[in-house]
Amino acid sequence: MSENLKRSARAVRALALAKTRRLSAALRAGGIYAYAQQARLSFLPSAPADPEERGGAGNKSSFGPSRRQREAKLSRAQGVSASVNGLEELFLTDPGVSFKELAGAVLAEACRLTGSRFGVAGYRDGVTGRIVAVALYGKARKTRPAKKSFLVSPYFAGLWGRVLKRKKPLLANYAPSAARVKAHKFLGVPAVYGRELLGILALSEPRGDYSADELRTVSRLARVYALLLKRKLDEAGRRREHDALLAIISSSQDIVYSADMAGKIVYASPRVSAYGYRSKDLLGRSIFDLVHPQDREMAVKALANARETGRTLPMISYRLRKKSAGYFFMEQKSGIVKSGGKPALITGVVRDVGRKAGAAALLKENEAMFRNIFETSGDAIFIKDLIGRYVKVNKACADSFQLTRKGVLGKTDAEIFSPAAARTSTLADREVIRTGKTISRTYDRVLPAGSHSFNTVRTPLRNAGGELIGVLGVARDITGIKKTEGELAGAKAAEALKKAALPMAHDFNNALAVINGYATLLDEGTAASSPTKAEIGHILSAVKWAAELTAQFQTFARDPKPGSKNCGEQK
Repeated sequence: MSENLKRSARAVRALALAKTRRLSAALRAGGIYAYAQQARLSFLPSAPADPEERGGAGNKSSFGPSRRQREAKLSRAQGVSASVNGLEELFLTDPGVSFKELAGAVLAEACRLTGSRFGVAGYRDGVTGRIVAVALYGKARKTRPAKKSFLVSPYFAGLWGRVLKRKKPLLANYAPSAARVKAHKFLGVPAVYGRELLGILALSEPRGDYSADELRTVSRLARVYALLLKRKLDEAGRRREHDALLAIISSSQDIVYSADMAGKIVYASPRVSAYGYRSKDLLGRSIFDLVHPQDREMAVKALANARETGRTLPMISYRLRKKSAGYFFMEQKSGIVKSGGKPALITGVVRDVGRKAGAAALLKENEAMFRNIFETSGDAIFIKDLIGRYVKVNKACADSFQLTRKGVLGKTDAEIFSPAAARTSTLADREVIRTGKTISRTYDRVLPAGSHSFNTVRTPLRNAGGELIGVLGVARDITGIKKTEGELAGAKAAEALKKAALPMAHDFNNALAVINGYATLLDEGTAASSPTKAEIGHILSAVKWAAELTAQFQTFARDPKPGSKNCGEQK
């Protein structure tokens, strides 16, 4: 007998080993669902082994469940209903309950109703979209934040991942170590709202096997859990949008306000502090109290029109009062918020355009000043692009080329100047573009109007972003200046000559007087028949001529002008 028992035990062990090998092979070949099929796992539990639980022995099973079964089923249904009511009451009475607290409460009820010793409740993070898990450990069922290993993989691996990926429940009463699951019994139900996956309830290690009753219980809790998660996610999303909107409004340089259809302010953004107000001080006040008296009638008509038509004007401009003193010009864009199909609130954005108007006026004034300087300047002003084409010239520049402005625009120096002059101008433009510095050059140009000398200043032209876009040049005709400079140099030379020539002429006259005196004495003492008489006469004539030249030199030295007739001519 003992030998037969040993043989039977060996046969049972061999069959179990073969079954385990088949299960492992199925898992490796077809994944968890093929494994579940081989292991005879199902969403429906196996029939209970207790005859009494099957409805009693014999033929009594054909007459339906026993009284004990009905009472157990009723008790279970009452327990589930009580849990659902408790969860709903928790959510309704404490709207501030966190996702973690909600998940922990649902998980605790699921473990209590199914007798599970271990469980995980996951919920989708509203920002990242990933599933965050809250784990329940041991018989004490204390909730605590899940460790990193209990966060569900974004690739949905493992039993929990399969439930999430397929969005379907999974019940397994046998899970060998080959499945890499610590629990031997597993029940997982996704929390789905419509087609949107919001979380998961995963349980393991019950007191017995999981049955259809536990599956229905957890499925009902998962539906309630999904509904509560959906509300929490929507509330969190609205809260984030509200906070973001408040942050935008608070940082805006414009005033954002809301008022009822009677004009009473119900909200004012913190920007009102720039005008001396506090937001809470404006609540309940009429917007017309802040409007300038001359603009009040227009504002009243605009609000009345919005109340009647349900539409606001695209833009309205009037003056608002500051708390301290004075008013500021503003532009307002607004819209109507309806309730029950009727206008309930008007919400507007108010922008201070006083600075804008001042800046626009200053810009207009500067533009007019620049245009006046550009058009009336006697200097030739031109703007070239980076390839040397004239894109803007003033009248003086066009006149110097003896062309119209349209005739100059778009041309290059090669089309206006001689090749040598064009090359010199192009090299100067390239130097400005290459170095980014201002340069000054003096050129002699032969233009259709004649030969002229120009002093040209070139500077880099940049746009508002600092990018180099061309060359700005101002050319001044210095032909007259150069002529004046020459005349001034001649005058200075003549003055220097005057200072040196007058004393010299005086000394020369003195020398001529001595010569003339001695020659006269010789002439008077010499007989007329003397051969030297004629030579002495030549001396006297030369002295006389030299005296005349000296007199003219003295006259020129007193007024030394180039080309003066005082210079005389040699006879």
